[in-house]
Amino acid sequence: MNTQCYKSGYYAGTHGDNLYYQEWLPKEPLALMILLHGAGEHSGFYTDIGEECLHRQIGLVAPDMRGFGKSDGTRGHINHFREYLDDLATLNSRLLKQFPAVPLFLLGHSFGGLIAIRYVQEYPLLVKGVILSSPALGIRIPLPYPLKKLAKLLSWVTPTLTVDPFKWNWLKTILLSNPSDDKRDPLFTTQYTPRWFNEFLHNGAHAISEAAKCASPTLCLCGQNDPLTHLGMVENFFQSIANNDKTYIVFPEGRHRPLYESCRDEAVNNIFQWIAARL
Repeated sequence: MNTQCYKSGYYAGTHGDNLYYQEWLPKEPLALMILLHGAGEHSGFYTDIGEECLHRQIGLVAPDMRGFGKSDGTRGHINHFREYLDDLATLNSRLLKQFPAVPLFLLGHSFGGLIAIRYVQEYPLLVKGVILSSPALGIRIPLPYPLKKLAKLLSWVTPTLTVDPFKWNWLKTILLSNPSDDKRDPLFTTQYTPRWFNEFLHNGAHAISEAAKCASPTLCLCGQNDPLTHLGMVENFFQSIANNDKTYIVFPEGRHRPLYESCRDEAVNNIFQWIAARL
């Protein structure tokens, strides 16, 4: 690792919480990218992409979102989804002050993709483009209406009640490409709260209904065999994006994690080529 270009640390997020980040910054970056990890993950999942960014003279900053990885916060919990957006806005502002003339892109995987979407819907002019990897706009397996109502009720009655869905082996197989990931990585988050789940559902619906607010150039990468994300919802969202500068790529053999799987090299090359075409 090029230690001259790599560093990690903490920045103050919403309410002064310490949020961990890793960054790979060349001295004169051609572009900057903020990478938002998926649910359960943390910035450590993407160190290889950070190294590749350095080789291409692109700066990458990967934060651990609150409640995940090394960042402050109750594991798998959020009071209001808005806190994710405010944390991202703080980080974005820091980078824009440091590199005012360098274009900045967002790369979000799964739940991180949902955060990226909601961010550009709120702040459409602050990023050059957004890259979505299997954005979590809807769950492929329909949730029974009573379960949704129960989650909404519990989010107000016992918002911080801890639930570990990874104890159910059938669900673990769906959520993880490698079901033992959560056992090997002590920073992998397996616990979630009713408030987090309700905020996820609520903002997924908002992201779709307000798709026309997405005015940023968009690249969307998905796997045809994704067992978790509802591809129909992703496609409908993509078609509703207001900007005509949008690209949708589906990998025939891909599942939920294009940046990890057999299509990984192709997916990463698509990202860098897409960024290079907009510099």
